[in-house]
Amino acid sequence: MINREQFNDLIVKEEKEQLINLLIDSLDKEIVSVRELYKERILPSIEDFECPFQEDPLCIWKEHVRTSTTRTIIEVIYPYLLKERKPFNGKKIIMTCPSEEYHELPLRVVSDWFELNGFKSVFAGGNTPLNALIMALDYEKPDYLGLSVSNPYNLYKAQNIIDAVREKDSSIGIIVGGRAFNKNNDFVKTMDFDVFLKNIDDIDAFAASLMVDVGKKRDGE
Repeated sequence: MINREQFNDLIVKEEKEQLINLLIDSLDKEIVSVRELYKERILPSIEDFECPFQEDPLCIWKEHVRTSTTRTIIEVIYPYLLKERKPFNGKKIIMTCPSEEYHELPLRVVSDWFELNGFKSVFAGGNTPLNALIMALDYEKPDYLGLSVSNPYNLYKAQNIIDAVREKDSSIGIIVGGRAFNKNNDFVKTMDFDVFLKNIDDIDAFAASLMVDVGKKRDGE
């Protein structure tokens, strides 16, 4: 099994082929699960990366290559995710970022984590125009909208999205998360969302709460 240190070392050295072959081998042999890869390898690799531009002018280039490699890994392991995911829970969520929010990779991880928990998750990605999102609500008919923001300057756009979705269809649950929400508590407290997810463990808890509610309805409570 490839440990966290080996994973990061191969990412840093840009040894994409070797890394992917090791991951596929571990998944084929059931040495590691998709959940473990996301939680203990992929997410820490995304979250721990820093770009000290003054010290290393190449860090932006390195970040782009790292992101590209991570995106490839996520696509390669997706068939294994389909084997591990829980049965469909009857809920659909669409995942997006505001316009000019380009950090979509963490949202892709979150989208896949929802899918592992039995949701039908539709990943629209970053830089999604508001008008396109609003038109898509009639097409997709989601139960929830997942909104991710990394850049704090885009929190105002996030609130505009929430307002527009509320006006279009108030039955859609609004779920938010991302670095900007985690680090701007005062402003976030003024926002009109339904659920704030700080990490992927919160997704597990949210999914479990839905199953409890379903069980209560079946029991007539």
